[in-house]
Amino acid sequence: MSSTKYTLDRIEDGYAIFLKFPDEEEQLIIIQSAINEPVQVGDRVEIEEKDGHYHIEILKEETDQKKADIQRLMNRLRNKQK
Repeated sequence: MSSTKYTLDRIEDGYAIFLKFPDEEEQLIIIQSAINEPVQVGDRVEIEEKDGHYHIEILKEETDQKKADIQRLMNRLRNKQK
């Protein structure tokens, strides 16, 4: 399987729920004990499955950019309310 980009949506009952990037309509659910890298909600990652094991690489630059975009949007919304 080739690697695919996902965003970690949430962690629930010991499972990490990833949404496929960019549409974020398709889910990939992985038990936390099978994750090789500590991930946080909102992280953009690249996931590759090999022989039933998942290799997860955090895409730090993309994650940081997405968080900055969200912060800018929140600031714009807050300033509109004033």
